[in-house]
Amino acid sequence: MLKNLLAKYKKDFIPIFLLFFSLPLFFYKLGQSSLVSWDEAWYAEISRNILQTGNPFILYWNGNPFYDHPPVVYWFMSITFKLFGISDFSARLFPALAGFISLFIIYFLGKELFNRVVGFASSLGLLSSFWFLYRARSGNLDVPLTMFFLLTFLLSFKAIKDKRYLIPFSLSLALLFLTKTMVPFLIIPALVIIFWGNKNIKIKDLKLPVVIFVSLIGGWLISQVMSNPKFFDRYFEIGLPGVAVGSSFTENFALVKTYLHSGIGKWFWPGILAILLGPLFRQRKFYFFIIFFISFFAPFLFSHRGHIWHLIPLHPILVLAFFGFTDEVLRLVFKNKPLPFVNSISFLKVRIFTSIHAFSKLRGTLARNNIIAVFVTLGIGIYFSSIQLRQMWYQFVDISAYISDEAILSKEAGKYPDKFYIDGGDFTPAAVFYSGKNVVKIWEGGLTELFDDVETFVLITHQWRLDKARISNDRYHIIKTDRDKILVLKIKK
Repeated sequence: MLKNLLAKYKKDFIPIFLLFFSLPLFFYKLGQSSLVSWDEAWYAEISRNILQTGNPFILYWNGNPFYDHPPVVYWFMSITFKLFGISDFSARLFPALAGFISLFIIYFLGKELFNRVVGFASSLGLLSSFWFLYRARSGNLDVPLTMFFLLTFLLSFKAIKDKRYLIPFSLSLALLFLTKTMVPFLIIPALVIIFWGNKNIKIKDLKLPVVIFVSLIGGWLISQVMSNPKFFDRYFEIGLPGVAVGSSFTENFALVKTYLHSGIGKWFWPGILAILLGPLFRQRKFYFFIIFFISFFAPFLFSHRGHIWHLIPLHPILVLAFFGFTDEVLRLVFKNKPLPFVNSISFLKVRIFTSIHAFSKLRGTLARNNIIAVFVTLGIGIYFSSIQLRQMWYQFVDISAYISDEAILSKEAGKYPDKFYIDGGDFTPAAVFYSGKNVVKIWEGGLTELFDDVETFVLITHQWRLDKARISNDRYHIIKTDRDKILVLKIKK
């Protein structure tokens, strides 16, 4: 069996081997900086609580149940905590692994839809996407979500050819839906395109995959509703932030377009062009690209609360569409075949046909087994990826270590049995994670009332805020100072 497997994938060894050189981009200096409050430290604390409570279904944060997102990423993060200890590195390990694994998944997806060259070039393109790599190096949900999108697409294209992939497909789809609130529903139109008209899959073949999917999703939903009868209210509140029919579509469109362009860099316009022109090939795979792009992009037109990281699942689609489209065009050109969309663009028909005809002699001497198409596709991928990768290496990979004052003071606060408060900016997640204690955020102007209480406590604040509230220094003891913040212990009356 192993011998057959090696024989089947022997041509994949070189591109797979080359992808391992990307490891430093994901893991080098991964844990040298403190977790930021929103959302890294938040999610890290939720994951740690899974180990403490032993309950993988009802999540907790700061002493309260957490219903904002499903549990899959927190499960994997809790596993890394269990294996490697609780640390900044462990908190970021699973998203980094998800980013690294995504390179292999998009390689095999590109190979499945086109060929190995497209797959490898797409891996390079995805690796060089600014916000994909940036978020892969942070303890967030976006890159694991992207990984499960890609895996589900790969297994769906496999399943329409070989129904044995239906069970892995159902597992991947369930994990996708258990990764983030509402967003996974956007995959449905693309799956309809992929499976539409398939005669290989019978109703009986769907029974076990459906049971697996429904059992996993249904089991989780039941646990949430039993814990919180208003769970679905929270689910839609989180999943549809700021969605309103009265939104300014033009402003939202401009904002989301800017986010997507900034997030993916030089692959934006080539990807958009490929998305728009690809359907002219009249192939299912190009219909899949545009349907998923539209179904994912459209909801952001109804909300002003979209963020740049929300669009990361579109990055691999743009990259893959571009390299697939480029490869298809080049192979047709070098095979002396007319482009399928020449007749569809009448005003360009004569000019394109003339250019192709004039190039035929040069084509005949240079083209050998599509070698020109291979080199052009790989050349584009390597050149533009290297430009963006150089930028990213110095911007957020090879950077100096940074330990925040919030982390330093919160760790110190965790040594005291007293109640823990924070004042000023809202860094509650970092305070909770690094102290290992429940934390109360003081409302504006609440310092006076807090110090009037008879109980002792520890507090992170600023000296000027204590002075402004006219809290005399005989009522507290400064435990530790770091940069502009101080940790104080209230002196008992």
